Amino acid sequence: MMFGSRNRQRIADLQVRVEALTEQRDAARKDAAEFLGAAKRTAARNVHLSEQLEAVRPPAPLRDALTYTGRIARLARTVAQLRQALTAETRRADRLQARLDDACGITTPAVEEGAMWQHRRSDRPLATRGDLT
Repeated sequence: MMFGSRNRQRIADLQVRVEALTEQRDAARKDAAEFLGAAKRTAARNVHLSEQLEAVRPPAPLRDALTYTGRIARLARTVAQLRQALTAETRRADRLQARLDDACGITTPAVEEGAMWQHRRSDRPLATRGDLT
């Protein structure tokens, strides 16, 4: 009889264990379902937030325009610097030309008085005088 009561005790212990494992399985399934639902909600929320972000993010042409605006500003500053350098060099060249003219005697009153000598030439051809008669 001992054999039968030991088996019955073992069967009873195994049934208790099966019930406990079944409860654990059911709890794990419930937790898994909750986690899966939370994951689906999180994924849907991420998709929604991504769509909102794309709507707010400037499109590529606008981003390019902002980049080009910065480049244009840098180029405008460079052009302004180059214009200043050109103006300075032009002034320098004009001063040097004036000094050269003075050194060569081109700026004397006699030269300036004779500036129109070709218009007063007596041997000038008639067609170049402006007389067409």
